[in-house]
Amino acid sequence: MDKRLLLTTSLLLGLAALAGAQPAPTRETGTRDVSVDPIRCWWRTSAPAVHVGEQFDVSLTCAVLESEAVSVVVDESRLGNAVVQMAPFEVVSGSHPADLHAGVRRFFQYEYRLRIINPDAIGTEVRIPDIAMHYRINSKVAANAAVQGRDLLYYLPPAIVRVESIVPDGSTDIRDASGASFSTIDALNFRAGIFNILGIALIAFGGLMILLVLLRVARGARRWTPADQRQLSTGALVGVATRELAAVRRERASAGWTDELLDRALAATRIAAAAALGRAVSQRTASSDVVVGDGRLITRGPRRGTKRIVSAPTTAQDMSRQIARLSPADSRRSTFDALREALSALTAAQYGRDAAREESALDEALESAAKAAATVRSQNMFPRTLLRRWTAGAEPAESQA
Repeated sequence: MDKRLLLTTSLLLGLAALAGAQPAPTRETGTRDVSVDPIRCWWRTSAPAVHVGEQFDVSLTCAVLESEAVSVVVDESRLGNAVVQMAPFEVVSGSHPADLHAGVRRFFQYEYRLRIINPDAIGTEVRIPDIAMHYRINSKVAANAAVQGRDLLYYLPPAIVRVESIVPDGSTDIRDASGASFSTIDALNFRAGIFNILGIALIAFGGLMILLVLLRVARGARRWTPADQRQLSTGALVGVATRELAAVRRERASAGWTDELLDRALAATRIAAAAALGRAVSQRTASSDVVVGDGRLITRGPRRGTKRIVSAPTTAQDMSRQIARLSPADSRRSTFDALREALSALTAAQYGRDAAREESALDEALESAAKAAATVRSQNMFPRTLLRRWTAGAEPAESQA
């Protein structure tokens, strides 16, 4: 009895020692491999239920693994709208937008426009046929050597369309909006880029205009001039001449040429010619009882309630001397020629000995003077004057004879 008890005790102690001698489990070190699907595809339909003959859109989108170490090559030759088999659905048309890349995934998409013309399918759920895609997994090993994998098959997930107005069983995207295709996303991105460019251009143009206005205000604020000594700008003076020529043209159409109209037309043409030559136009404050005439025009002054008398002694000979100095390619030559011809015709009719006036010649001179004055006015309007002063510098004014 004692021997059996001793033997049993020894056996238990030996088993306990053997269990204590086993090494303790070690903690895992390093990184753990995570399985990633090499390819994944899904369907999206524009309508879960359709009528017989109704056309609807179906898009197939796939995401494949594509990195420096591993790349999935899919055989897409059987996915084109001209070769894909969708029976009992009929492929009306289709498209293949450009691929997109995001991280280690490459996304490609095929869009199909389908319809079904089978009266037996009414009230049933029609399954889009299963399509198997062939693909290979290519990888790179040491020394940048490429290893081509074996041919594999991937079956597209099932998709069901009910041929009626009832939603098919198992639909989970009843309230989901239809997803935008790749082509729609590219078009929206392009439109957004165009709007951004236009916005930046408009902001730059607006900033330039504000800068020009501030510079003009700052330049005008350097010195203060009393109101009675302020001078009208060249653009304002040519504007007076332009309006006067337009008024003469209206009055001549109703009453014919008179000495008063001839004098006003000649005075306005002289002012426009002086501005074209860069000469100063005489302007002085007018009293309330002033009488215009003799080559003078009256206009509103820079301050409300004041009037100015403006005039210029420019002649056709002055224009001829200036034209002789211009190069044949100068753009101002046509304007100077028109003003010279108008001054010659109006001066001859005003101071000539022949009492008979050729009204047709005077009408042509008036039209030429009006067009030339409008051109001179546009050249002396802000900000063209400031830009011209910055780029080419102000042209020296010709000394009056």
